[in-house]
Amino acid sequence: MQLKKKWTFDYKESILRAKLSACAKEQTKKLFISTKSGKILILDLNSKLVIEEQITEYSPIWNFEISDINKNGKQELILGGLDGLLRVFQITPELILKPLWAHQFGSSISGIRINDINNDDNLEIIAYSLDKTLRVLDNNSGNLIWGQIFKDGIEDAKIWTDKRVKSTKEIIACGNDGTIRIFENVNGNLLWFKQFSDKVRFIDYINSNKGLLIVCGGDDNQLHFIDKVSHNEIKTMEFDDYVWKSLSFPTLINENILISTYSFDYMDQSIPIQDINFTSKLICINKNIEIEWELNNKNIEVIYRFQTGKQNNIAIGTTQGELIIIDEKNGTIKSNIVHTSSINDIIYEPKTQLLIISHEDGSIIAYFIEDS
Repeated sequence: MQLKKKWTFDYKESILRAKLSACAKEQTKKLFISTKSGKILILDLNSKLVIEEQITEYSPIWNFEISDINKNGKQELILGGLDGLLRVFQITPELILKPLWAHQFGSSISGIRINDINNDDNLEIIAYSLDKTLRVLDNNSGNLIWGQIFKDGIEDAKIWTDKRVKSTKEIIACGNDGTIRIFENVNGNLLWFKQFSDKVRFIDYINSNKGLLIVCGGDDNQLHFIDKVSHNEIKTMEFDDYVWKSLSFPTLINENILISTYSFDYMDQSIPIQDINFTSKLICINKNIEIEWELNNKNIEVIYRFQTGKQNNIAIGTTQGELIIIDEKNGTIKSNIVHTSSINDIIYEPKTQLLIISHEDGSIIAYFIEDS
């Protein structure tokens, strides 16, 4: 795989998240990015800055989604950040962000999911926060449909759908109180929970040869596999660092899972970050709950799966600024490019074959991919 630098865009502050969306007026995709001071920037795919808008009062926008949530043919921008205010804007054909409504949380919003969670043929917004709440919100008004409270901030939540009965859905979530919890989709009733000894950073699931398993990990440095039916923990893996992120794949099967661990060794400013030998890693676990391959000594900020031609790839961005592209099947490194700044997000646009990388130092670099 050959990567050729197509363009670079430099901004005056950290780029946190990036997403692509089609512009209704021009029928071309635009790049939406959020910044550390609370701006939304919109770029075209030639790196031209089209829109720059201050959204928050100089606080980070950690996450956002773009979706036609009310199914009227127009895209909405749903923003969540440090100030705890979930904002929804309509994106006009002229790329003007028209405010629709907002919903206040008590603290930073950890994540946003979009789904018809209660099977009413409408999309709902599921958002969760460090204020200890998970909330399901009406897409038209932001009114609360139902909510649940943890004892501490919520780190992650996923939506599980029964492949045999599509209307059967559950929200699985985890928090800083060390619990994982499963909620019924329509009214939010608590179906089950389990307590661990330390913070749980992520929750996911895998369709293994042993059945459907819930997968979670966190500050106890352990990866846990729990049978969803019996609730028994069937396997545990121990690591040297926090168990931090996950990505189940392929999307419609979820029979493999990527797990990354994370170290805060870079907080010791007496050591240059490029000189740190991280013990953290990325592992790929197959449906037999065995390690298929692993990538060692990498502190990973973002994991991204994308396809070029018939090839399935995993792109990772590291704290030390490495962009590493891996063959999904066997873990072979196909490309490794080193930048000077930590990578915060990765996105691929298949039509133009651009892999777009967002960095902590405010740079965005687009690479044209020639897949051999």
